[in-house]
Amino acid sequence: MSRLIPLLLALSSLLLGACATTVVPDGLPDQAPPGAEARPEPEWLAMRARLAAALSGPHGIDVQTMDDGALLLRLPAAEGFARNSSEPTRALRTMLDRVATALREQPNTTINVLGHTDSIGSELYNLELSIRRAEAVMEYLRTRGIGLARLRADGRGEAEPIAGNATATGRAVNRRIEIVVRPMD
Repeated sequence: MSRLIPLLLALSSLLLGACATTVVPDGLPDQAPPGAEARPEPEWLAMRARLAAALSGPHGIDVQTMDDGALLLRLPAAEGFARNSSEPTRALRTMLDRVATALREQPNTTINVLGHTDSIGSELYNLELSIRRAEAVMEYLRTRGIGLARLRADGRGEAEPIAGNATATGRAVNRRIEIVVRPMD
C-alpha cells in the first residue's frame, strides 16, 4: 500500500497537467512550443503589405520584412544630415514626409527609429551622434502627426555596419536611419 500512494500521486499529477492545457478557438495551444516562430496576425500582414506598397519604389527607402515579421524601413543618411549634425536635410525630410504619411494611415503600429553612423571618429561620439539623429527623426515624425506614444528612438553608432568602413562608399552606406514598424500589442 505504501508504494501505491506515490504512484497514484504521480499519475494524478500527470492527468491534471494534461487537463491544464488551454486551447484557443482555432484549436491551437495558447503558447507556441519553444523555438517555434509566431504566426503574424492577418491584420498585421495586411497592414504591413499596405505600408510596404506605399513606401516601396524609387524614393530611396529600402523596405524589408524582418525575420520576426516586423517591417524595416532603411533610409540612407549619407546626405541626410550635415557633418556632425543631427538636423535632417531637405532630402531626408522628403523621405520622412512620405514615411509619416504612410504611418499615419496605420495607427495601430509602433515605430522604433534607429540611428547608425560609420566608424570615422570615436565610438562614443558616433553612438551619441546616432542617438541625436534618431531622436531628431523621431521628433520630425511627431511633428508630422505620429503620436509620441507610438515612437521610440535609439542609436547604434558604428556597431551594426551593413557595409565595410574601409571605403568612402561603404561608410556612406553605413550612415543610415532605420525605422522598425511593428503591430501594437
